[in-house]
Amino acid sequence: MKNWQRKYLVRFIIGMAGYSILLPISLIVVGGGRVQQPWLAILIALLPIAPFLIAMTATVQNVRHQDEMQHRIHLEAILVTTLLTGAITFSYGLLEALELVPALPTVLIAPFMIVVWGIANRVITRRYD
Repeated sequence: MKNWQRKYLVRFIIGMAGYSILLPISLIVVGGGRVQQPWLAILIALLPIAPFLIAMTATVQNVRHQDEMQHRIHLEAILVTTLLTGAITFSYGLLEALELVPALPTVLIAPFMIVVWGIANRVITRRYD
């Protein structure tokens, strides 16, 4: 494993571990009604975003160190992810506006995009192997 890959992996794991720890804590504290001040509730609810951003910036730095072929694969995967997410959320939004389906929590969109990006990345990589 190259030095930049090790740095990426360490930062990514630290970010995701922090996110995984802070998310349930913030949900319990804010969701349990233990915080009365709205500004403090917002601050605590958004705490997990800080380590999540650390993991995401590590991912961007990882891609920056990769070669042109990997850049192309990531670009295609991101394009597929963006278009697919747009089509699905727009379609669902139309159905939701017509009250044909229940409301979809927007908190599910980011994990959906990450999963689609991972799958698209794997499929597109296989095409070039």
